[in-house]
Amino acid sequence: MVGIRELFEDQTAPAGRIVRAIAAIGSATATQLVKSTGLARSTVSTLLTELKDSGVVLDVDTKSNGFGRPSQLLSLNPAAGRCAGVLLGLGEIRIAICDLAHTVLSDIWFAMDTDYTPDDAARCVRASLEEQCALLGVDMSELLGVGLAISAPVSYDGEILNGSILPTWCGTNIANVFSEQLGCPIHVENESHCGALAEMTWGAAVGETNFVLFKFDLGIGGAIVINSTVQRGAHGYAAEFGHMSLDPRGPLCRCGNRGCLETFAGGFQLLRYAEQSFGAPVSIEQFVERARNGDPGYARLVDDAAEMAGWGMGIAFTILNPPLFIIAGKLAEVGESFIDGLERSFARHSVAPPAHSPEKRKPRFVVGTFRGNDDTVMGAVALVLRQHGRIANEASPVS
Repeated sequence: MVGIRELFEDQTAPAGRIVRAIAAIGSATATQLVKSTGLARSTVSTLLTELKDSGVVLDVDTKSNGFGRPSQLLSLNPAAGRCAGVLLGLGEIRIAICDLAHTVLSDIWFAMDTDYTPDDAARCVRASLEEQCALLGVDMSELLGVGLAISAPVSYDGEILNGSILPTWCGTNIANVFSEQLGCPIHVENESHCGALAEMTWGAAVGETNFVLFKFDLGIGGAIVINSTVQRGAHGYAAEFGHMSLDPRGPLCRCGNRGCLETFAGGFQLLRYAEQSFGAPVSIEQFVERARNGDPGYARLVDDAAEMAGWGMGIAFTILNPPLFIIAGKLAEVGESFIDGLERSFARHSVAPPAHSPEKRKPRFVVGTFRGNDDTVMGAVALVLRQHGRIANEASPVS
């Protein structure tokens, strides 16, 4: 039996399919692996025996559905490998390291200058990973991969497209920059897509194969998941919901268009409205707290944002018809006033359900499990666990 890295990277070998399937969900029964890999039951049974004998797979628990004999749960050996997720944020970087049983071994963040460059980021991430790996007793080169989450659409070859919170990075091939520094496989994806992966792996979308995520934060992003796969589109722009133009004569958006959803319901714009109205700067956390406490001015801004958010989601529903919407981001933390307003607006702006069967076209609305940036950094870890967004293989790190 070959090593865990070779199994992870082999896209055709049946044993690799089993290993990746377990890595994606943390633990699974043999029956679940038959279903998720499409392999014959006898093949799965034989390969699991080999993987157990080699120490790659462990029996960890039993699972009962209430009928008959409990099923054996299987997990990857936590010591078999580790992976890291990196959030490249506005003025900060956060790094989490996990083992293959999904245990978080390290989770740190550090501040950066607001105008830090990709090269600055890569050097700082390398230094931090070397330090954290040393504390864990592993070499950085042994990582099965590093996932990078960034607030911008990313092309299939790792180029950052427009719309980034870090606008000077536009056109940079971020995968190449980090590959030169880290010397291990690199996975890169938009932060909202990472959020969907985190919800699929640990959160509100566990077991869901089809859903749409809207993230209402400082900006507005999203993800479309079909058959358990995050859709990236032809060039990486899929689910840029914040830049749907709702009013061609509306406010100028940072993307260059007018009247985008983000200009009505994005956090940056709401904070600007609040400052203009109340005479003092306010953080997104303060905005959320005051809206939750029922401050009339902030409550009105939330009502207005929810109206436009529901309109945008209604358009997405008319096009995609998902069974489930997951609502994420800091504005979701406002609570019922935002969610209820959004759902009322959605009902006015989406395809009406048939009168004889009103539930057939009505999607479910669920608030995401994660808060803060937990979804983004854990989604970056999930890039590696699910082998999504793989761009660069290992290279010799720069000395």
